[in-house]
Amino acid sequence: MSKKPSSRNSMLSALMTSQAAPAAAPEQKTAAIETPALAPRDGDFQPRVSAGAVGALKNTLAHITKEGRVVEIDPAMISPSPFPDRIDGAEDAEAIEALAQSIARSGQEVPVLVRSHPVEPNRYQTIYGHRRVKAIAALGQGLKVRAIVRELSDGELLIAQGIENSARQDLSWIEKAMFARRLEQFARDSGRDPTAFAMEALSLHAPDVSRFRTTLEAIPDDIVTAIGSAPKVGRTKWLKLYGLVKEDGTALARMRRLKDARGFAGRTSDDRFAEMLKAAASKPGLESVTPEGVLAGSDGQPIGSIDRRRSATKFTLTDRAFADFIEDRLSALHAEFLAGRDDRD
Repeated sequence: MSKKPSSRNSMLSALMTSQAAPAAAPEQKTAAIETPALAPRDGDFQPRVSAGAVGALKNTLAHITKEGRVVEIDPAMISPSPFPDRIDGAEDAEAIEALAQSIARSGQEVPVLVRSHPVEPNRYQTIYGHRRVKAIAALGQGLKVRAIVRELSDGELLIAQGIENSARQDLSWIEKAMFARRLEQFARDSGRDPTAFAMEALSLHAPDVSRFRTTLEAIPDDIVTAIGSAPKVGRTKWLKLYGLVKEDGTALARMRRLKDARGFAGRTSDDRFAEMLKAAASKPGLESVTPEGVLAGSDGQPIGSIDRRRSATKFTLTDRAFADFIEDRLSALHAEFLAGRDDRD
């Protein structure tokens, strides 16, 4: 007895033709070069589909790419997907730079998938492969993007992005959470079940989708954007931050003070998350009264940090020579401080 095809399989059938076999191993190896996979982060969710099914999804995407007619498009004519799945930041810029160098050496061996722009004639929107588009645009020199064009609705575009994302490990947990929220919003706007649509697109269990939703309901966008993609931070730590924010009504105020502190934006995304977690956990009278700050020199550049605690204040100076300078003058500075206090008395 034949099974009724799922809605996702039906949607995928609309994306494909039947002219060629799925991509061979060399094509998969090339894809790995352009999109390096990261080791799973501690506490990351597990796909609700089996390893064999995930492999089938990868082959499906390779099948779509393999069968389509590849055309060359000016990168200036390609806009991003209307449903972004990344938080732009230094990590993303570094990955694009590395990819640009790879393409400069070997050429673009894996085409991107695009659709015709729904409202702007002669333009396109990226379905997936946005890093390749950005890398080729950065290289300039009149280079064109090798692309396959598919005419997809917004729903089909989201499904294609979701399937590709479920087979990748270079999106961080919070980036997948934000993409899941976009999936749910689209589903609500189009009269579909939000949780079911996100589950189907991302191959997840309902509890995973629920964790995404509740985390982003508690941690506002300005905090998430300030932290960035946090590529090494998995589900466990994000849920810990969520719990701290839910338990302490003053946590967000401390996190926002930290977000606006001098030097915070210059740290790595993973370090920014660690500092936010520390700020959320600190409570007046127990830990830090104010978030750890950055000390700046006369030129505005960081020269160290200050950590104010209830019992003591700790200064850390990165310049050893300046630290020696301060140490030599510490007695005189203390005497000056005491004299000033006596005058006030």
